[in-house]
Amino acid sequence: MKTIAICNHKGGVGKTALSMAFAEGLHSRGKRTLLVDLDQQMNATQQAGVKTEDEVTVYDLLTSNKYKGHEAIKSYEYGDIIPGDTYVTNAESEMTKLDTKLNMLDDALVDVDGYDYVIIDCPPQLGLVTRNALVAADEVIVPVTPNTSALKGFTNIFECVNSIKKNRHLNPNLRIAGIVVNMYDARTALSKEVMSTLPPVAEEAGTKVFKTVINKCEAVNRAQSEKVSIYEYDPKSKAVVDFNRFIDEYLEGEN
Repeated sequence: MKTIAICNHKGGVGKTALSMAFAEGLHSRGKRTLLVDLDQQMNATQQAGVKTEDEVTVYDLLTSNKYKGHEAIKSYEYGDIIPGDTYVTNAESEMTKLDTKLNMLDDALVDVDGYDYVIIDCPPQLGLVTRNALVAADEVIVPVTPNTSALKGFTNIFECVNSIKKNRHLNPNLRIAGIVVNMYDARTALSKEVMSTLPPVAEEAGTKVFKTVINKCEAVNRAQSEKVSIYEYDPKSKAVVDFNRFIDEYLEGEN
């Protein structure tokens, strides 16, 4: 079982869309996948059509040792999911009181098995919730949008990953699998500029920029607005083509 955190501390870079497409695309290839929704906006949970009222959610796993990961797992059409919770916004203050505040998610997932991939959709901060994801993960994929803040965003993630790797009690084997450029627009000079400046930054960090770019596509926004999977909303969209190419590239890199 490989656990992959989709992480960037900035909002609006398409973490949830990438997380869902990654998990659902792997599922369509016959892989058993589990999506963990740590984003307090819980868009992935809503798009999966999973109800959370009176159910165990990520909030319970992050703030209490009473629950285990398998108790929170729900199934939907495109795999399994541990549902998100709007109360995750309050989790940070609750977690500061815990002795194991950085290991809550990792401990909760100990009893979860039988999956090929666990994909974690991280919130747009580098607080305790995101750090829990990084402690639990084997790899990090960093989505960036082609704008002037892309390099700074990656640098912050890189520093956070290194901090966790340096603590042998947290996750010394954590690695950044790569950077993926999301919402790419070939018509803009800025997009092309970012594509040329990212590779040396990635190389210096010991990682890579994936060759596949996810082009800007309105179908992604519409699917989120309709609260359905992009694979269901428009399976022939440019976004689905790009997501599938990205998954193929990722899987080829594992071989």
